[in-house]
Amino acid sequence: MALTRRDFLEKASLALAAFGMGETWVGRASDRYYQALADPAPQKLALLVGIDDYEAMPDLSGCATDVELQRELLIHRFGFDPNNIVTLIDKKATRQNIEETFISHLSDRAGPRDIVVFHFSGYGRRINGEQIGEGLQNSLIPVDGGSPEREGQEANDILESTLEELLRTLPTERAIAVLDTSYSYPGMNLQGNLRIRAQQGLPTASASEAELAFREKIKPRGGFLQRSPGPYKGIILSASGADRVATEARWIGFSAGVFTYALTQQLWLATPATTLSLSLQRASCAIQQTIGDPLQQPELKKKLTETEEETQTRKIKDGALAFFDMEPPSADGVVEAVEDGGQSAVVWLGGLPSQTVQFYEANSILTPLPKEAEDDPLKTLQVRSRDGLRVKAQVLGTGSPNAQPPSPTRLRKGQLVQEKVRVLPRSLNLTIALDSGLQRIERVDATSAFAGIPRVSTAIAGEQNADYLFGRAREAMLAQLPSSSLPSIPEGSYALFSPGKSLLLNTMGERGEAIKTAAQRLKPELEKLLAAKFLRLSANEGSSKLGVRASLETVAPEEKVIIQTETRRSPWPAPQKAEAIAPKNGNPIPLSLGDRIRYRLVNYSDKPVYCLLFSLDNSDKAIVLYPSPDPSTSKTGQTQPHVEQNQINPGETLIVPNAAGSASWVLHGQAGLTETQVIFSTRPFSKTFYALASFMRPQGDAQPIISLRNPLAITQAILQDLHAASAANLDSYGGGISSNDSFALDVNSWATLSFIYRVV
Repeated sequence: MALTRRDFLEKASLALAAFGMGETWVGRASDRYYQALADPAPQKLALLVGIDDYEAMPDLSGCATDVELQRELLIHRFGFDPNNIVTLIDKKATRQNIEETFISHLSDRAGPRDIVVFHFSGYGRRINGEQIGEGLQNSLIPVDGGSPEREGQEANDILESTLEELLRTLPTERAIAVLDTSYSYPGMNLQGNLRIRAQQGLPTASASEAELAFREKIKPRGGFLQRSPGPYKGIILSASGADRVATEARWIGFSAGVFTYALTQQLWLATPATTLSLSLQRASCAIQQTIGDPLQQPELKKKLTETEEETQTRKIKDGALAFFDMEPPSADGVVEAVEDGGQSAVVWLGGLPSQTVQFYEANSILTPLPKEAEDDPLKTLQVRSRDGLRVKAQVLGTGSPNAQPPSPTRLRKGQLVQEKVRVLPRSLNLTIALDSGLQRIERVDATSAFAGIPRVSTAIAGEQNADYLFGRAREAMLAQLPSSSLPSIPEGSYALFSPGKSLLLNTMGERGEAIKTAAQRLKPELEKLLAAKFLRLSANEGSSKLGVRASLETVAPEEKVIIQTETRRSPWPAPQKAEAIAPKNGNPIPLSLGDRIRYRLVNYSDKPVYCLLFSLDNSDKAIVLYPSPDPSTSKTGQTQPHVEQNQINPGETLIVPNAAGSASWVLHGQAGLTETQVIFSTRPFSKTFYALASFMRPQGDAQPIISLRNPLAITQAILQDLHAASAANLDSYGGGISSNDSFALDVNSWATLSFIYRVV
């Protein structure tokens, strides 16, 4: 029987959107799930499992953090009662406890309209499924899963097919199982600087008798849960496809699943104006930005009949509206504790981007949102120290940082907080992990060689946070490259890789080069990567209060909008969006070499803004684009661009490159991931234009593109200009924010919007 539109949206949308995964896989109509999560009528139940400390396998380090990320999200953004969330961590996460808790907490308690979330972070693998009439079976490894070594031994795992049976026991169809694990084991526990959440498959090991007995109990007709056979209810969302890996990363002070952090961070920023396609694309792009080319790709598993798929396609072909009625408002974190008689607080900041929160410095300012009608919305919190995802903050009044807050303070546990001032370090290092495949003498030589390069430090792969990986380029790396036409990798050469060990193009050396030679050769590339790291710290699409939008468009072979993004917390209503193409399967939007693109920038705030575009070009260049005027209106004899040229007045639109719309930027070079930051400021980019002056082209040039020889100096000039734009707004906090060692950026003064797409 075909699904009605109402039935389909309830069945497929409601569960998905809790994790931002609706539109791409089951259609953009799943935006309505956000509305359902904010609906107080249904009961909301969750079982969250995370295992770091395994009994018979190498430890993981980010699974407990995943549970924390999900729990904070469900409570503070989607209104889950903490009493309705059960967490099983490490020793509590036995096979029996997980399965029986699923029945007692979810199956037995859920009603037909309730919302159910199951999350698992830990190891996965493949085992023999002959006992259930199947071949190799994917399985989740509980803490007591064991590591069978002899043929015929049992693996005390939870079969993925058992999880499907458990989903069938639920009386509601609004259920989602999120699995931040993988089953494909590449023969090692590390992939570059990332830890793989998979263990070696056991094709000769069988499921335990206890697991098989539990399956019998929950089977339809005859088990202790009387039900009819049929497709499982809800959705299984995996962090990676069957033949790829799921990974966890170390940041400074914490570890987490790359997938879980990307998803939950996007949902902390969700507002009624945000579509799910944007949430998914941003999360997927963040994953690839973190680990490199698609080593890891999320996957949705939903059993639909062919008729249902056809109905789905027909019903949602025109897309869907953005979600609405989101309560509470978007936020960057939550007050976990009020201490010192109301004078300080512990604040959890899991809503900030991972690359930003690890460098969040003292004196940053947070604004608590009113929890009750009588709460004071003007009170602020000034960060004093950070420990992982938590900061200790001092409660301020509306005066200087040394002023005592009014008494009694009304700051409350559970209050959401939004970022007000972001303080970032002026001095930053690029950390290079040394591949575990290097010999000991090679690691010694590499450590010595990189020590001689300013702002570069080294680490051992897998032991701490690192930005990139240094190791030997091998022929096997060709399989990770986006183009089979690339030349062979010289045997014995050294190169840079992403943290997930994807080769960075154009970083390979000649055969037999010395490590010291390789390090010196890579200095320009290292400077470019450090420049990009600096600028990524300014990304604030979620927290900026400017009213700005940026769109990436193609001019040829056809005119269309590819990606649109805008600030999420602007007090001004955004103008109607043009229809952008829908992303597919969570991948970055693909563009082809030779396509002609441009950016359309809109200012819908009440003050002029200035703009600049910085890009990591796919041809291995750092470039800056600055707006050029319409050649027909250029002043005769004016040969140099001027700083006010990139001004966008309220209500106006600017096209880059060329306001007349006749010019564009041609995609060239090599295939790969391209990243562009569109930076807006309430003040002109004076220092940046001064630093660029000797490279700028004459007025009227159709493509105002500067290939940078000094990208680090340019990005620091950009941040200095944003710092200067924020200065006037920082006066109310006294002299306790700005210093010679940091940049202080106010959300009312700047916005950095990021674009990531793939050139094919």
